[in-house]
Amino acid sequence: MSTLCVDPVTGASGDMILAALFDLGADPKQVQDVVRRSGLKDVRIVFERRADRHRLVCGFCDVRTGRARKPAHGHSHGHEHSHEHHSSHRHDHDGQHREHPAHRPLSEILDLIGNSKAAARAKDRAGRIFRRLGEVEAGIHGVDIEAVQFHEVGAVDSIVDVFGACIAMEQLEVDRLYCAELKVGRGTVRCAHGTLPEPVPATAKLLEGFPFRRLDIEAELTTPTGAAILTTLSEGDWSELRFTLRRCGVGHGNRDLEQAPNILRLFLVDEPVATERAELLETDIDDESPQVLGTVGDLLREAGALDVVLVPVLMKKNRPGTRVTVTARAGDAARLAGLLFTHTSTIGVRVLPVRRYTLPRSTAEVETPWGKVKAKRIERPDGTELAPEFDSCRTLAASAGVPVRQVLRSAHRWTPTRG
Repeated sequence: MSTLCVDPVTGASGDMILAALFDLGADPKQVQDVVRRSGLKDVRIVFERRADRHRLVCGFCDVRTGRARKPAHGHSHGHEHSHEHHSSHRHDHDGQHREHPAHRPLSEILDLIGNSKAAARAKDRAGRIFRRLGEVEAGIHGVDIEAVQFHEVGAVDSIVDVFGACIAMEQLEVDRLYCAELKVGRGTVRCAHGTLPEPVPATAKLLEGFPFRRLDIEAELTTPTGAAILTTLSEGDWSELRFTLRRCGVGHGNRDLEQAPNILRLFLVDEPVATERAELLETDIDDESPQVLGTVGDLLREAGALDVVLVPVLMKKNRPGTRVTVTARAGDAARLAGLLFTHTSTIGVRVLPVRRYTLPRSTAEVETPWGKVKAKRIERPDGTELAPEFDSCRTLAASAGVPVRQVLRSAHRWTPTRG
């Protein structure tokens, strides 16, 4: 299984990620074709490998449109942010701003992605990234998510950075992504709303729950688009992983930094079995009604819990109780513990760091004699399994007037590994 390990040496931006993916072996022309067919007909993706000021050969990516070319300065951040930045970033060499492409609401961007010919997983990843950006921008500006005018991610080059990165990852058959700590700079950023501190509000919000470090470099090192891609898709740090390195790709920002190479590295690796960091929450409750406890599992799952298990236990003074065990993504424990305190009678929650071994899986549809049902495609060591979703089978069985077990049997698929 293919895993992508991200090393944001001096930060991350959308074009750096895209350049590193092309340097790994993704095909810029194929990505460009898919993007153009989605409706962005004027887009041209230019990729080249050349040395930077530190004599390090890296990949450089430039997204060009029919309106304006991205200036060769900075990390190309201004298109990824609802602000115009200071001269080290999205200014032309003469200090004047270039014209931004037309702004788009979130629904238009999601329609563009959803109606494209990209693979389902690429569309899902891109949609998740844009929705998260929309939520962050809406929260920062205090407006409804659909009222947000995406100055940064609505610009054509930023759409290409996000969507193109997801298409490129699909070309490389990336199942999982892990990211080391991100980097931010210092100083301030001039923008349409005034002068903002680095990291800017959108980036700071996106970094919540994610490890990062400040470098002594007066520049915007991680942009909202770069932060959104990596924090949305990352399953944690990769420092404890064991893997076999297949190849490395290096993406460079459009600006040379004096202090260090302005790069992001991607390691394409093979893992025998994928692992991810998680957190285990446990609490034992003996004074809550079964009706309330019965709703807790659904509440926690809707809030992002990976799994919730309720087990009968015998507590002190031989009182029967219930142990609630919640598996959470790394960084989600505090938020989910807050829900337990709010919605149950517990006064204490244990939290343990754990690692999960999981198999690659994706969504799929399976044809049956009565119609299509949703399924999970699971890549097992000895083959591929299509496991039908019970709720989808139950709905189809009810409409067709057949037993649900018939639909389940018909929908299940197994393809053994050859050799």
